[in-house]
Amino acid sequence: MGVVYRAHDEVLQRDVALKVVGEGEVREKLSREHLLHEGRAASALSHPNICTIHEVGEFKDELYMVMELVEGKSLRELIGRDGLAVETVMRYGAQIAGALAHAHSRNIVHHDLKSANILVTPQGLVKVLDFGLARRLPRLADDEATQSLGPGENAGMAMGTLFYMAPEVLRGQPGDYRSDLWALGTVMYEAASGQLPFRGTTGVAVGSAILHEPASPLPERIPPGLRAIIQRCLAKEPGQRYQQAAEVQAALEAVQSSSAVPQAPEQRGPLTTVHRGIRHLRVKNGDVLLMVGTIKGLFLLRSNRDRRRWEVAGPYFHGQSIYALAYDGRQGRHRLWAATHTFWGTFLRSSDDFGKVWTNPAEANLKFPAETGAVLNNIWQICLGRAEEPDVMYCGVEPAALFESRDGGETWSLVRGLFDHPHRPRWVPGNGGLTLHTIALDPSNKERMYVGISAGGVYRSDDGGQNWRALNRGIRVVYQPEKYPEFGQCVHKFVMHPERPERLFLQNHWGLYRSEDCAESWQDVANGVPSDFGFAMVTHPHNPDCVYILPVESDEFRCAPEGRLRVYRTRNAGASWEPLMRGLPQKGAYETILRDAMTADGLDPHGLYFGTRSGQLYGSTDEGRTWKKILEGLPAVVCVKSAVIGEPRLARGAKASRAPGGRRAKPAAEKGKKKQAGRR
Repeated sequence: MGVVYRAHDEVLQRDVALKVVGEGEVREKLSREHLLHEGRAASALSHPNICTIHEVGEFKDELYMVMELVEGKSLRELIGRDGLAVETVMRYGAQIAGALAHAHSRNIVHHDLKSANILVTPQGLVKVLDFGLARRLPRLADDEATQSLGPGENAGMAMGTLFYMAPEVLRGQPGDYRSDLWALGTVMYEAASGQLPFRGTTGVAVGSAILHEPASPLPERIPPGLRAIIQRCLAKEPGQRYQQAAEVQAALEAVQSSSAVPQAPEQRGPLTTVHRGIRHLRVKNGDVLLMVGTIKGLFLLRSNRDRRRWEVAGPYFHGQSIYALAYDGRQGRHRLWAATHTFWGTFLRSSDDFGKVWTNPAEANLKFPAETGAVLNNIWQICLGRAEEPDVMYCGVEPAALFESRDGGETWSLVRGLFDHPHRPRWVPGNGGLTLHTIALDPSNKERMYVGISAGGVYRSDDGGQNWRALNRGIRVVYQPEKYPEFGQCVHKFVMHPERPERLFLQNHWGLYRSEDCAESWQDVANGVPSDFGFAMVTHPHNPDCVYILPVESDEFRCAPEGRLRVYRTRNAGASWEPLMRGLPQKGAYETILRDAMTADGLDPHGLYFGTRSGQLYGSTDEGRTWKKILEGLPAVVCVKSAVIGEPRLARGAKASRAPGGRRAKPAAEKGKKKQAGRR
């Protein structure tokens, strides 16, 4: 587009780079607009890995741009015939990805990323240059939905440098963030091997290779982790690549860390944390325990069987977010599990004395293998194995994956059958991220299990996790052109009753469903609810026909419909629903209850409990007919779990005779007590 000079700014007393448009065709209107467009785009960016634009102007009919003067060499010059050291490739790649992440966050796509316009300073700092082909993506706001995309963006016009062009750009489609990630993959491939991934003697041959052929194999010296990241960037379909530059940066940093940090010496058992200055609970057999996870710590509550008064302890893990909890009473244990989430990472901790002492792992218990290029963001679900497998546990995490432990949580392994599923590259993150948040084990078939993924849908394995099938037939998707795809549904929660494992109930992102055939098909059961959008869903401990939900008004307004806080119950498997509201606020209660913030204990009559984002905890001891506020003023509640310690006979969920219509028949003595209570 022109000539670049080294110049001196006499006002600010600094050397700068001065880009001046040349003569001839560059004086055409399109080229003038290109320069102004480059300046406008790049001047909006302020990042240590992006060359700064100081000024754009015009002087005697000549356009000019004043830029930061970067001392160094282009990456193309540094690569050489055999490429760079692996550690250098990852270090430069992470910096380039960081620059793209910054630009993409401001709706700017580079469109011409290549090794020739990436400079490296003598200190090893990367500078991405030449946003001359950059354009702003249209924002989502209505008033900007039709804004001009700038010059050089006519439909069908291929922009950029051929060797680095993504397949969709070659096909004439407008490129987006993922086109930049293709170019980044090409740059990293080139830096790692000294060669370009797609080659040919003519432009047509190069274009054909990009469109139809796999990339040439990388050298054997490239470690699996870096190889996996580059290969994912170079996926032909944009949906199979990373979706954000920040994901590439995180993956590169994770591989760097795993290769740079020496193996820690083996420790003799876990470290522990003792919580002092907290009034701990004294829990005995028969007590009811509530575990309440908030965004600022864990609270424990204890009551006896009447559940009228509650003792409170906490907060444990002060200031940390607790998104997943579990109580393990198998083989006489009294073990609490908590997933603690902080800026420094997510750790799985346990306590065998109701919170006095907790394990404090020296490093994260759950970690993706380095070759996957994935970084664990959070643990969303802790699922205990079946009673006959007392040392088996599962965790659902973000990004969506399933981890398994067979030694009581001491060590964990990634379930590769699900992680390597061919659908995975096309799963799209939901509003809360790409999460595996629900796990259900079939008690009648130890090889069968289900998981729920936002936004991937329901998947089932019939061979212990080796193979998985998407089972979403009948579940509607409202945010895609295809309303009933094979997968891609944003499942919010599903539940299964152990007495009837072939039946599942599901709360979707718009939709309330039931399956009677192990998830092979789903039927809509949103009959009489104010909204079929919601998160929380719980089964009656003793009645497989009874399910509780807490609807919210809509995707846009995720609060109790009309400001009336009501739990809805079905006692006929979804044929109809009834509101349960006595004791709950019915005016101005704009509350949100998240998917794991509702639970039921195992007593008879059973108790129901839920927590809100406003920090209130409600409970019912008569199966939802009446409610009482147990606690208020908590931080935002994200998880509530319950347990009956020692599992008294009535809390075990043992099968009982059933009254007509599927209701559980109560013992005669119990009926008599209820009649007397009613008379009083």
